[in-house]
Amino acid sequence: MVKQKIGAGAMQCFSRYGLEKTTLDDIAKTIGLNKASLYYYYKNKEDIFLEAALNEGQQFIATLQQKVLLKKGVEARVQFYLQERVQYYMHVLNKNKVTTDTLQKILPRFFELYDDVMKEEIKFVTLLIKEGIKAGNIVKTDAEKLSSSLINISDALKHSVEQQALLKGETEADYTLSLQEMKFLVQLIFNGLKK
Repeated sequence: MVKQKIGAGAMQCFSRYGLEKTTLDDIAKTIGLNKASLYYYYKNKEDIFLEAALNEGQQFIATLQQKVLLKKGVEARVQFYLQERVQYYMHVLNKNKVTTDTLQKILPRFFELYDDVMKEEIKFVTLLIKEGIKAGNIVKTDAEKLSSSLINISDALKHSVEQQALLKGETEADYTLSLQEMKFLVQLIFNGLKK
């Protein structure tokens, strides 16, 4: 309960000041604790951000999965799912004013925490693909391997943009091209799988 309160207060601060400019004092004041109390639960503000963002992300993914089921056809469902998860990621970074430099610092810890969420995402996309196979819309294939590949391709395109922005010294990443490339690749893959 205390960690949820800290996370909610921290996300308010990050949204207001940005991740880099927010201090632990800002977070402590927002939730009515002292800075020393925060150290009992977290090592730094980045750990607070990662945990709170992942918790919000899990809620978003659950809602997104329900919306995906309203789409018709396996390709449309997978396409929508992959696009929406990248756009949510962009939203979180922009809302909390996370720069490419800060992103580079927190990504290793993010990947550690994100592993379980990613496994659940792969399970979900696997179910979508299996439904497409069962309905006869696509040829029989290794649904889990395809799902893992699609999620990894989506993430690779996203992280490629971040790396390029960092190398160019840009403070923000523009994901427009990676979304277009992802859409093209998904279409290409599903064209090859159609019966």
